[in-house]
Amino acid sequence: MDLTQLITQDNSDNGVWTPVVIYGKQQDFDLLILGDDADVVQKHERKAMKKMKKVMGDVMKNKDIDFDDDTLDEAADNAIESVLVRIAGIRGWKIERKGTKEISRESEPVILCGEELKDDITSYKNLITRIPAIREFVLKVSRDRTNFLSKPSGN
Repeated sequence: MDLTQLITQDNSDNGVWTPVVIYGKQQDFDLLILGDDADVVQKHERKAMKKMKKVMGDVMKNKDIDFDDDTLDEAADNAIESVLVRIAGIRGWKIERKGTKEISRESEPVILCGEELKDDITSYKNLITRIPAIREFVLKVSRDRTNFLSKPSGN
């Protein structure tokens, strides 16, 4: 039995272009999303778990320690970083439709509040901060390994 089709590591590391669906509607831009099995995602998650383990250990050692504002802010920042580490690209489309059928598609910049989004962390952070629904979308796609399955080799 050839298990090649079940490989998710390569596509997770390279990412897959995925049309963004939020509020139940496909948007006219795609994100290049890395899978949970990607090395960079795994490294980030291990680092986040080590931080959490340290905080929990400190709490267990000294019952008087409480989660302060800095700890909560760090947890919120980590949640955003967890999404950012999974986004590797953005591309927009000018799509003409006739009813539900797509009749043409041209490349187009993605604009958010008058600002063109680039392929950089600042743009991705702006995107997921202003449109929080994209966070859940990115995590959902990244965590679903079927999005990263390899094609059969044909051998």
